[in-house]
Amino acid sequence: MEHEETYLLMMDALDGELAETQTVELEAHLRACPSCLQEWQALLAVHTLLQQTPALSPAVDFAQRTLAHLPNRRMRIWTLTAIYALLLLGGILPIALGIVLAFVLRPVLSEPTILGSIGQSIGQALQVMGTIAAALLAGLGEMIVQQPAIVGWLLVLLGIISIWGGVSRQLIFQTNPRQIS
Repeated sequence: MEHEETYLLMMDALDGELAETQTVELEAHLRACPSCLQEWQALLAVHTLLQQTPALSPAVDFAQRTLAHLPNRRMRIWTLTAIYALLLLGGILPIALGIVLAFVLRPVLSEPTILGSIGQSIGQALQVMGTIAAALLAGLGEMIVQQPAIVGWLLVLLGIISIWGGVSRQLIFQTNPRQIS
């Protein structure tokens, strides 16, 4: 008899689900195998200890105290609203300042020579940025050709990040029906 089969028989014997033939089989193996006998005696000791241990129950107000320590849903909603409002204002404020500056600097910007030089500067800046972007893309292409495993690892990392992002979002924004709002 294999030791794995003996271990399964031991588990069934502890649960009281062993047939008579299996009991005889187990006892014969335990007499022949000292290591299995030692394992059986350890299992019996743990089983007896667990049966004698009284069941513990939580304190009467455990659920109420635990719920009281959870973050308040209303506070979380107000905090998120404030953060979104700040982000909205942070996005609108630069646009508003740009419009105000455009009106203030309108007389200066209406000069044709200034507009020509600004346009030329913007064109040169765009040309430099295009050259930089082309060089970066060429370097990235070379890296992908030379080290394709890096791309695979990056895709794996992105997958892991997106999965754990979804898991954390579900845990953070999980609604509890017993929680009082």
